[in-house]
Amino acid sequence: MTYELIVTGGLLVYPEKTVRADLGIAEGRIQAVAPRGELRGRQTLKADGCYVLPGLLDPHTHPVYLDGIGDLARSAAFGGVTTIAHYAYAKPGQSLVRVLTEMRQEGEADSPTDFALHGGLFETLKQAEEIPQAFALGVSSFKMFMAYAKLGWMTDDYAMAKAMDLIGRHGGLACIHAETGLAIDYIQDRMLAEKADFAERFLETSPDVAEAEGIFRAVSIGRLMNCPVYIPHVSSAEGLAAVRFLKSRGARLFAESCPQYLGLTWEELKSRGALGKVGPAIKTEADRRALWAAAREGLLDTIGSDHAPKAKRVEDDFFQAAYGSPEVETMLPVVWHYGVNAGLITPNAVAGLLAENAARILGLAPQKGRLEPGADADLVLFDPFEFWTVTAAGQHTKALYSLFEGKELLGRVKKVLARGRLIVDGEEFLGRAGEGLSLIHISEPTRLLSI
Repeated sequence: MTYELIVTGGLLVYPEKTVRADLGIAEGRIQAVAPRGELRGRQTLKADGCYVLPGLLDPHTHPVYLDGIGDLARSAAFGGVTTIAHYAYAKPGQSLVRVLTEMRQEGEADSPTDFALHGGLFETLKQAEEIPQAFALGVSSFKMFMAYAKLGWMTDDYAMAKAMDLIGRHGGLACIHAETGLAIDYIQDRMLAEKADFAERFLETSPDVAEAEGIFRAVSIGRLMNCPVYIPHVSSAEGLAAVRFLKSRGARLFAESCPQYLGLTWEELKSRGALGKVGPAIKTEADRRALWAAAREGLLDTIGSDHAPKAKRVEDDFFQAAYGSPEVETMLPVVWHYGVNAGLITPNAVAGLLAENAARILGLAPQKGRLEPGADADLVLFDPFEFWTVTAAGQHTKALYSLFEGKELLGRVKKVLARGRLIVDGEEFLGRAGEGLSLIHISEPTRLLSI
């Protein structure tokens, strides 16, 4: 058989192995994996000197700030991300189904790469009534906040139990921002009364104990309601201790961290003021090391970007400044540099943490996340030997800064394929708006437990 495209010369990376093999691609899918030189194709893409990773799946982005869905997908593609699960936030007074429908329409018009949606509940007690309709739309994961009561976003335990009951009955997944929100609000109020320097004392407003308590409470309610729970952006050793205990008790729990927590500490970001304000806060070197140990042993299931680029400046009032930072484009190089190059994880772990695990958790496997016949031909050619320096000007987000500004990294994305189409070739973007598909994902507890 002659394939449309042969990818040859690279090392194919799987969570459990690395192999020298070629890929045969046709009709947007991987059709064959074979020893080098055995396949024939009308076109050849040489991957000499590169690792060939599955296209990354970012389970955690926010395309409602400076980057819309199309902008975000373009920036993500330069970082090797070919599938994105966006959070579709229904703010108080909004219909969840309407927000999901409108965001899907935006993605189908603007996204050059495939995408899925999580529902986001801000008025949970009322919006939970729409959860069955969201499942009918192919959306099976739903986010709630245990923090931000002053903004009117916090979900209390009663509302969370109601939502989790519905989510669990339909075989879905609850994604919980887990922090003890009301205690954090009190701490902030006390610091305001003291006229505190919030940048200097930022970690006090996002304490590791609050994260651990939030994780424990969220997952405990999930156990009561028979609902699997996904914890995004785990940031601390205390939070990991809660994850470890709950997993040891058989809880259906999945834990995510983010590149900013794995590569940075607040001590080094402090001088950059509001730019480094993310929630939960980026914490200490001890926390950073604990996160890498968790990634190495498999306690962390995924890494997501939490890409939320907002208009901020170093000199902005820290307390009033928005939370969030641009992360999707630098995610793979940061994880590789601080993890693989430092000997903390293997390239195989990267394939699991950044692709296959998220695909399985969200019900997008075997279509996504792995270099196997029948899967979509989403590929990243990654050169582990190229040094480069991160600059905001060199990124493709609309944000004007990067938390990794000036960092020299070893390892860079060279080419990216999405369903067999070459969409990134060095510095050239070849994708087109509307080429991405809206993916239906139905998460099943039996599948979730099989990881």
